[in-house]
Amino acid sequence: HASDSRMGPHGSWLPYALLVLLPQADAISCKKSFQYTSKIDKEAGVATFDLSSLKMRANGWYTFRDELTVSNRNYSYALNVCGRAHRPSETLCQNEDPLATAYQFDSTNNGGECFRLGSTFDDDNAEWSLIDPLAPTKGVKLKYKGGTHCGPPNNKDRSITITFPCYNRDTMADSSFLLDSRVREKDCDYFLNFHPTPSACPLGCTKSSGDTVCGNNGFCGYDSDRDRFACFCDNGWYGESCEMQGAATTEASSASAPGCDGVCVALIFVFLLLLGLIATAIVILFRVRKMNEMNIRFAALAEDLNPDGEEAFELQDATRDDDDDVDIDG
Repeated sequence: HASDSRMGPHGSWLPYALLVLLPQADAISCKKSFQYTSKIDKEAGVATFDLSSLKMRANGWYTFRDELTVSNRNYSYALNVCGRAHRPSETLCQNEDPLATAYQFDSTNNGGECFRLGSTFDDDNAEWSLIDPLAPTKGVKLKYKGGTHCGPPNNKDRSITITFPCYNRDTMADSSFLLDSRVREKDCDYFLNFHPTPSACPLGCTKSSGDTVCGNNGFCGYDSDRDRFACFCDNGWYGESCEMQGAATTEASSASAPGCDGVCVALIFVFLLLLGLIATAIVILFRVRKMNEMNIRFAALAEDLNPDGEEAFELQDATRDDDDDVDIDG
């Protein structure tokens, strides 16, 4: 076996990836599509995943350690992705199916133990789900069922649920996906966080030559204009995987830039409507101010023409009345 170990974020050792070189086995389809509704624009879409690149060839397996290392629980776990793994120990696992999706084994406790955590890779014993039903770009989960029966008090078959985080820039900002990849157990159900990987991202988010999503120069998201997932590139980058730098051509920029869907059009309409209302309000305010200024000017002019005010007019009117009376008497 060839092993590869790496340090985790807290200094703990991450599990080994082991490859058993056995004759090539038939490939099993590892694609899964999900209907979902975006939590941003509430639009329905389809997210398709393909984990086949993670499948170990020829019934090889990955090995992970248990989160506990106490003397009575020193388990290791051997599993394949989207396929069956060969028994990690012919001696310990001789009573178990020679080809199952996952095994739990311990070679140090009371002569050793071995249990299956899954069975064959089929619809009855493999269950898919999204990490977040409203955000497919976070990744996908795969549950293996039909393992060795677990006695009292649980009385059920063992299972293991593997979380495959998409190695997307937005996903990596969530520290919950950077947990140490050790197996946890609760009531004979086992749980594992696989290493974040671009293979767990929705199809359409192109990987660059360095096997990074969108070349780390953008992020994976749903493009409603093209009805599929695609890379949304940072300023100064373009291309299907944001691998090209500089000023993009019109065709290239339209392919990698976010589109404007129905919600976007509605927002633009509302924005333009608000601009029209604001412009109308400014025009009305300007006219009201002009009318007020004209009223003030007319009032000042009237005061200049009639400095004595209303009483002077009344006096003049009375004088005219007296004169009229004199003329009539005469």
